Amino acid sequence: MSTGPIQTDAQAHLDQAIAETLDAARTAAQDKRHAKGFRTARENLYDLIDDGSFIEYGQLAVAAQRGRRDSASLRIDTAADGVITGTATVNAELITNSKSDVAVAIYDYSVLAGTQGFFHHQKLDRIFDLAERDHLPFVMYTEGGGGRPGDTDVKVSIAGLNSTSFSRWAGLTGKVPRVTVNNGYCFAGNAALFGAGDVRIATKSSSIGMAGPAMIEGGGLGVFHPNEIGPANTLCNAGAIDILAEDEAHATALAKCVL
Repeated sequence: MSTGPIQTDAQAHLDQAIAETLDAARTAAQDKRHAKGFRTARENLYDLIDDGSFIEYGQLAVAAQRGRRDSASLRIDTAADGVITGTATVNAELITNSKSDVAVAIYDYSVLAGTQGFFHHQKLDRIFDLAERDHLPFVMYTEGGGGRPGDTDVKVSIAGLNSTSFSRWAGLTGKVPRVTVNNGYCFAGNAALFGAGDVRIATKSSSIGMAGPAMIEGGGLGVFHPNEIGPANTLCNAGAIDILAEDEAHATALAKCVL
């Protein structure tokens, strides 16, 4: 069957849209991560999973900010709405009979500081449901700043309390193993997800707290640098971190070992 011009144009448009979510199209964001000695979300993803096994969900989602950003900015600056979700295999060369299948959610700090937006939460809800239905172990990278106030397309949010992501994540307890991995800043909602993991892995560069600097200052508790909030060594000694890693590569290797 021949391919008509409309089909060809549609395929080209789709290919371009997908390409714009990848690191090669977001070089400035990639360079900022590397300048800090950190990896991109997709670099962590590809290190974790088996080559060619990833099926991504919601890759073309963007932030609910169409009223304040143009389409180009949305596609590049809010790629995948800040979280990569999907299914893959991990350690397939060691594990047979489909037991290597996993669900994955990797926060992308290069997108609006890894904050949690409207479509972002919908993506989480979908992958949580899939993990429960198919009994998939879950790996989540949690770096990010918590709830996002700038999704102006959403007119009624009830302070975010209408989101079911947190209850669904907690609802996986005892049903599937959940491995959480963190590097860098992890505050508020991101920290809630990290802390609810069954096995919690964090790098020495992690700062993890249920409130970030702005919330702490707004509550009248003083001014603190993000690095002062929930430093990894302190949390590891307190038992809030199960395994302390040197860096993201080490943390990813540990996550694969845990699985």
